[in-house]
This record gives sequence, C-alpha cells and structure tokens, in this order.
Amino acid sequence: MSNAARIAVLALAALTAGHAFAQTKPAVAPKRVVPAQVEGAAMQQVQARRQVLFQAMLAKPDDLDAAFEYAALSVKVGDIEAAISTLERMLIFAPGLPRLQLELGVLYYRLAAYETARGYFEAAIQGPEVPPEVRSKVEQFLAGIDQAQDPTRFTGQIRAGIRYQTNANRSPVDSVIFLDGLPFTLDADALGSPDGNVYATGVFHWSHDLPSQGDTLEIDLLTYGSKQFELDDLDVALAELIVGPAFDMGRFGIDNAALGVYGIGSGVFLADDFYSAGIGAGTRFVIRPNPATYLMAALEYRHKDYHDSESSPTASLRDGDEVRTFGTATYILSPSTVLYGNAYLQRVWADADYLSYLEGGFTVGPRYSFASPVDSSKPAWTVALNTGALFRNFDDPDPMIDPTQAEKDWEAFIGGGLTIPFRPDVALITELEYRYVDSNYDTRKYDNFSISLSVAKSF
Repeated sequence: MSNAARIAVLALAALTAGHAFAQTKPAVAPKRVVPAQVEGAAMQQVQARRQVLFQAMLAKPDDLDAAFEYAALSVKVGDIEAAISTLERMLIFAPGLPRLQLELGVLYYRLAAYETARGYFEAAIQGPEVPPEVRSKVEQFLAGIDQAQDPTRFTGQIRAGIRYQTNANRSPVDSVIFLDGLPFTLDADALGSPDGNVYATGVFHWSHDLPSQGDTLEIDLLTYGSKQFELDDLDVALAELIVGPAFDMGRFGIDNAALGVYGIGSGVFLADDFYSAGIGAGTRFVIRPNPATYLMAALEYRHKDYHDSESSPTASLRDGDEVRTFGTATYILSPSTVLYGNAYLQRVWADADYLSYLEGGFTVGPRYSFASPVDSSKPAWTVALNTGALFRNFDDPDPMIDPTQAEKDWEAFIGGGLTIPFRPDVALITELEYRYVDSNYDTRKYDNFSISLSVAKSF
C-alpha cells in the first residue's frame, strides 16, 4: 500500500480522534458550575481574609467596599451563592446602584439563572448616565442570554493555514533498507521528502432542545482538506458527520452529566480520487464531577469501504471494520492553567490480515493563558504543550516486506502551540511538532518535524 494511502487513513483517524479529544462541551450542557480559582496556601489566605471581611460587614452592614471584596473572594473560592447573597443584601443600603446590579447579573448568568440575570442587567442600564463601557458589557451579556435560551444553537470554527514538514510523505530517510532479510536500495521517490501545503479545517456543531427537559438533538460536522506544493499524491479531502440525541443524566440522579448516542458517516478523497467511505455508530458519556474537572468516554464502531484507484490500486484490501474506545480529561489547575490528557485504543479488521492491527496511544499536556504582552486589554494569549506516544501491532506479516514477522510500530511525539487572539473570535495560531517512528519494518521508520501557521475564526 502506498504511503499516500496510509497517510489518508491516519488523517481520518487523527481528525475523528482529535474531535473527540478536543471536545470540551458535553453533548448536553450540564448545570453551570463555577470553579474555585485558588488552592492550597492561597486558599487558606483567601478564606482568612473572607472571615475578616465577614466580621467587618457584621459590624458595619452598609460598608460597600467590604461587601464587594467579600463577594469577589467568594467567587474565587467557588462560593458564588455567598457572593450573591452579600450583594443582594447591599441593595438594601444602596437600592438601584448600577454597579451592584451589574455584578449580580454576571453572577446569576454564571449560574445559568438567565431570567434573573436579565432582570439585573436591564436594571443596571435604566439610569440616565450609564457609562458606555457598562452598557456595552451589559449588551454582550444580554446577547449571550438570548443565545443560551434559544432552543436551536449553532457554533463552529473554521481554520486555514500553511504547513511545512521535513518528511511530508512519512517515508524512510535511509536509502538502504532490508526486505525479507536482504538489503534493498530505495529510489529517490520512495525516500522521505520535505514539502509544504495549505490546509483548511472546519468543526461545526448544531443542537436543538428536545421537549424533554435537558435533552438535545445534536449534529457535528468535521472537515479537512490539504493541497501539497509538490507531492500531489498526498492531497487529502475528508469529512465526517455525527448525528444523534443526547440525554441529560440528571433524571437518574447523576448531575452535570450527559449520555449521547449517534450515527457516523465519513468519506475521504485522496489525490483527486475517491478513497473510502465509512458508516457506523457510537455512544459518549460526559460528566463534570466537580467544578474543575471534565471527563468524557466514548465507544465507536465503523465499517470502512475502500476504493481502488490509480493512486491507490490495492486500497480495497483494507475493507473491514474498526472499533475505537477513547477518553479525555481536563482539570482547571488555576484560572490561567489547564491540564489535559487523552487516550484511545482501536482495533481494525481488514480483508488482508497483514493490514489488520491493534493500536493505542495517549497525549498529555498543559495549557497556560497569560495577558497579551502587546496590549493587556486584548484577549489573553495561550501556550499549549503536548507529548505522547502510541503503538501499532499488525496481525500477520506483510509478504512483500517480511513473511516471517508482523509489523510493529512505536511512535513518540512532542509539540506545542501559541494562540494569539486578534479578537475574541479570531486568532493567529502557530504550532510545532516533532514525531519519531520506530518499527521492525525498515519501510516504516521515519521522523518528521512540522511547523504551521494558521488563522482561526470561531462563531
């Protein structure tokens, strides 16, 4: 099988796995939770300061400065209800104060109590001399409430960029390899070649609230396309559609959780030829066991039908089925730092046993956000680092390479990226990755360094 066809298979797997791993919004949005923003010694200091402020408010109930500070610290430790009760009590001493109404609106919004939040927001801009920045902030929140209460929602991200790779065709760099124990010299076309490409991706999510409380119908569309500068046989275009209902698990006493079931359809074009089609089904469970933690686990089945073409004359040998289980976890370590990890295990059965395999892998890393060094009033920049590894063990030997032993591959990678927002919905993203692949088949050994620059638009 050509390296181009192999890359197409890996590209679709990476796209679908990447979607599952990157998905931070569960199939059903759980009740809004507010994470604690301080821990350890800092938490003890904040709690001690809260106690001092509480005593100050008891001694002087109309002390607005103490009340505002107490409310702000309460939000930091995740006690948003205490912040609300404090500010509402202050309305007795300062009725109609826009600052109080705005802060209360924000807190109720964070609890997803949208109608109460709307009331405070509208009251905050009733006065004749409302500062422009306050009015602008309130209008943004009111727009957010309208969107959250709309039974039909559509979100997505499109991203386009340019990428350079030192080994774009993922081929050996040594010209002499061993096939069936004998040395063999590869021609130049079979060696690893550097190349660049332009690419575009899209992730689109549509949901509609069903009559039963908390349940939704959801549609996800994932697309990817790339055009090489020189290696045209690596041009790829693919898409996957996921459709199905998601059920709020609160009916079973499991809060902040959802269970989704869905159908899957996919298609891949390689070098302008139709390469494969897939159909399947899956189920996904998501839960937030506490405000700082998000967990997702899924199980999916797909049947794949491959089509022979001039660029992939033996693709149909891959016809068969695959089962994939995967999961992801994120943990909010602090307001600026998030830890994440994912893992998967996949079993593929193909018509040709030497193309059937078991594969598994993991990725871990942190994301860190910091104030823009150019303009601190602009959205924060984000650095993301990741490292991981995977293995791939094939069932039978490939008779064209080594009739005595089946292929076994090991991969390790490390990468990172920097996201620079121009606006809350538009960002410049640059990414680096180094990947090393070892194998008992010399034809599969390679390493590759890639660098990319792209622009992402969210909506």
